[in-house]
Amino acid sequence: MTDSPFTSADFHNVVQKHIVNAVQDALSDAKLGWEAIAPFLESARAMCRADFEDGASIRIHTVQPEGDGWVDAEEAFLGISVRDRDDGSEWLADTRWISEIALEEEDPEKVRAIVLALERSLAKLNAWLVERETGGPAGPGEAVD
Repeated sequence: MTDSPFTSADFHNVVQKHIVNAVQDALSDAKLGWEAIAPFLESARAMCRADFEDGASIRIHTVQPEGDGWVDAEEAFLGISVRDRDDGSEWLADTRWISEIALEEEDPEKVRAIVLALERSLAKLNAWLVERETGGPAGPGEAVD
């Protein structure tokens, strides 16, 4: 019988369990140096990176659920979702208000820079809308500020 190489599914089912067990043992003993733990961390990063590349979506949302329906959100927010690339199960789902992300900077100059960048983004979006509505590129006075 020949040994076949590990597939991505095998990695999740077998190798991942071994990594988790080894990391738990290593951390509970607290005797391993960083050189011994680093390869486990790199393996976990590679798994996450592949899931982000193959199964992640980031969206800007404008509505939120309320009761049995949907209502306008108080502001735009980002939603991120990451699915396992093998079985499609969602292992990360989070939402954040755009203002909350900007205000985490706690630096007025950085927040002003973010506001200016968002205004440039709005100008691009408005120009795109004008182009779609008129069938041509937006003229100098057509984009909404």
